[in-house]
Amino acid sequence: MPAVAAALAQRLLSPFRGLPAGVYLQIVATLINTMGGIAKLFLPLYFLEHYRLPYGQIGLLMGCYGLGCFVGAYAGGALSDRQDTRRLCRGLLLASGLLTMSLALPLPVWGFVPLLLLTGLADGGFRPGNMRLVLEPCAPAQRATAQGLYRVAFNLGVSLAGISGGLLAVYGYQWVFIAQGVSSLCACAWMGWAYRHYRVPAPPPAAAAHLARQGLSPWQDAAFLRFIAGQLLIMAVFDQMYGTLGMFLREHYRLGPQWIGYLFTLNGVLVVLLQVPIAQHIQRWGLARCSHLGVLGIGLSFCLLNAGSGAPWALLAMLVLTVGELLLSPTWSVIVMQCSEGRQRGRYLGVYSAAWSGRTLYAPALGTWIYGTLGGATLWWLCGGAALLTVALQAGALRHMLARH
Repeated sequence: MPAVAAALAQRLLSPFRGLPAGVYLQIVATLINTMGGIAKLFLPLYFLEHYRLPYGQIGLLMGCYGLGCFVGAYAGGALSDRQDTRRLCRGLLLASGLLTMSLALPLPVWGFVPLLLLTGLADGGFRPGNMRLVLEPCAPAQRATAQGLYRVAFNLGVSLAGISGGLLAVYGYQWVFIAQGVSSLCACAWMGWAYRHYRVPAPPPAAAAHLARQGLSPWQDAAFLRFIAGQLLIMAVFDQMYGTLGMFLREHYRLGPQWIGYLFTLNGVLVVLLQVPIAQHIQRWGLARCSHLGVLGIGLSFCLLNAGSGAPWALLAMLVLTVGELLLSPTWSVIVMQCSEGRQRGRYLGVYSAAWSGRTLYAPALGTWIYGTLGGATLWWLCGGAALLTVALQAGALRHMLARH
């Protein structure tokens, strides 16, 4: 039995070996940063119960955070082209920690507008730099594995944050905000100590101005912009899992609210178990093929909701949706890293991260409007159509981007 256990451990750990030291340090920072609590999940309840705000005002306040994330993602990526990415990420983590803890203060409602905007700027700005620190030190063949490991760490952190946040919320939502702020400060301290202790060399700064003069900006890359247009479209479909899906399961499938928890638990478990094995194979399967299959999987998952009713169909839809997500996340990250080689990589990652985060600005409102006006069944067929349109938009762009690399 010890020999079997050792062989199993060897098999499980082998994909994680051989990555540059900086990747592991940044993975730990990601885990620490995400495990403290989920402030944005409890903010609407905080505004509802403590300030008695109407739903419309709560939505506007959360929109301030979403706008900050959107702007911060691009700004953080652009800054990483000009500054030491590690120092930039530490500064953003420090700002995020202090700003998130400030949400626990008894502020007037108007005081949350600039605070949420600044918090979103710090949170969004950290993401492209964090992704760059995880993927840039790797050889091209290692990047999918590193991205898979990053996704596992992120989802483990979010799972722990859900538990800790739920426990702390019993004693007051303010403790959730404090816990998440402390986690960001701890991640900042870890980065400062670990990079010095392990003597990881700093990446060379990019000559951003020189690359811009050469026409190597993402805004001058037509194929990349078509790829991003498809991303914006399919992200609006993907975001329906956080809003209209729950309403549909409740109203049409007659499932209790606990089933939302079951489905998201299934999603998280599958990501932790399957993300790295799938990421290891995407280069062999083909980046363009994995991208198209991931997009079609997300579209098909919502169409399956029209095929039947009841818990088995909900579980099947979530399974297909998760497979699509598992294919898309590492594939798209590797594609963006490859197509930005020798270009303004920070801006490429900033645009990509902003498009990923920016779905919160339009997807919930668009999805709920279609759901309320045309019905859930029509919304799900439109989701399938949007997936087909995304494949059509991205097919030529991906061929051009991958051939260029």
